[in-house]
Amino acid sequence: MFLPQRLAAFVIPCFVVMVGCSANTETKSTSSKAKTDNAQSPFGNVDPNDQKKFLAAKDALFTKLSGKLIQTMSEQGPVAAIAICNQEAPQIAASVAEENSVQIGRIGVRLRNPKNVTPDWAEAWVAAKSDSPKFLQLADGKSAALFPIKLQATCLMCHGPKNQIAADVLAEIGKLYPDDQATGFSEGELRGWVWVISN
Repeated sequence: MFLPQRLAAFVIPCFVVMVGCSANTETKSTSSKAKTDNAQSPFGNVDPNDQKKFLAAKDALFTKLSGKLIQTMSEQGPVAAIAICNQEAPQIAASVAEENSVQIGRIGVRLRNPKNVTPDWAEAWVAAKSDSPKFLQLADGKSAALFPIKLQATCLMCHGPKNQIAADVLAEIGKLYPDDQATGFSEGELRGWVWVISN
């Protein structure tokens, strides 16, 4: 059925203040690349239990938000789903953060939203457009993780070239996020990052 595929475009598409467009984040926290990156971190390695906690928080966030978006899409259509990202996503993220005893935030590519400020510890990876998960121990003793978010084909329904986005969807994006450049992406392109910090 085509509708569920279209709904996937809204699983995490417009979560402009926190997350991003696609649940297709890499979670290979034990990959050799992640281990190499962590070993090179000036802050040291993160306990495997913290890594699991961060992955669980990220997964819970995507699951809860996608469920709400799918329900809204089914009942009211894509424009209403965009409003969920604008109005309810921050509350969903706050709830997931509280349940997992972490802080959760979002960094967007091309976004000028002041709520999406890059944490100091992630600046170098964001500047380099890192597309692999990162785990590190912060100088203050807390642990942190950075998860890339990449666009899948269905995400282009909202984030692709403007001439390929439905007029009502494009109008709603422009109305809710006038300062954000949320469109013009290609499939597989990095959309942003989710960051998670231990409390």
